[in-house]
Amino acid sequence: MTPYVRANTDVEIGVHPEWHLFGLTLNADTIISTAVAAAILIILGLVVRAKITSGPPSGLQLFFETVTAYLRDLVESMLGVRVAPFLIPLTVSLLTFLLICNWLSVLPLVVNGHDLLPPPAGDVNLVFPLALMVFFWKHIAGSVRHHGVGRQFMHTVKGHNGWLFPIWIIEDISGMVSHALRLFGNILAGTIMLEVIAALLPPYLGWVLNGGWKLFDLFIGAVQAFIFAFLTIIYFTQAMEVREEH
Repeated sequence: MTPYVRANTDVEIGVHPEWHLFGLTLNADTIISTAVAAAILIILGLVVRAKITSGPPSGLQLFFETVTAYLRDLVESMLGVRVAPFLIPLTVSLLTFLLICNWLSVLPLVVNGHDLLPPPAGDVNLVFPLALMVFFWKHIAGSVRHHGVGRQFMHTVKGHNGWLFPIWIIEDISGMVSHALRLFGNILAGTIMLEVIAALLPPYLGWVLNGGWKLFDLFIGAVQAFIFAFLTIIYFTQAMEVREEH
């Protein structure tokens, strides 16, 4: 029998090229990938705005119209567009931005088994700020909806029967954490799989599985972007809903 030979290449997890600025350590690849994704989104938005038409839409305009119409229907059915009109541009921006972020790994920019533009959602330094933005924004919107922080607090206490309020606090914070980690974990897993394939297989075989996995990443990236936007609508609905007084 031929003895099993272990691959010499180590798969590094959570290791990023770093920049050091004013005593801070910054993950260079995450910052570059995020900036590239943001630039692509802005350019696409400007292109759609410049070529928008009331006639037969282009493919790009049709994509944005389809995403906007679908999320608008979700907001209307759960909360009402008049209650939270800002929720439509927020969720459309989140979904399309994360979609671009997650699809960066499909670009054939690989050096020594590592993506030059890894999906930035595979770094907690991106997903936690997004989840925190949604967390604080929903409570601010809920306070405005109920005419003040005090009324929002009483609304929440009554809605959880008073004595369940401490449990609600734990649930609310854990929901914010899971909102971020769900996206982070799924995207990071895809990045690890690409590195494992590159480490264990020779290039003439690895590119086949690598390409197949990147195509699968397209689907996973789209699903995770949608889930993040969908959960955002749910969290705003919970914070802004009006319960009838009995």
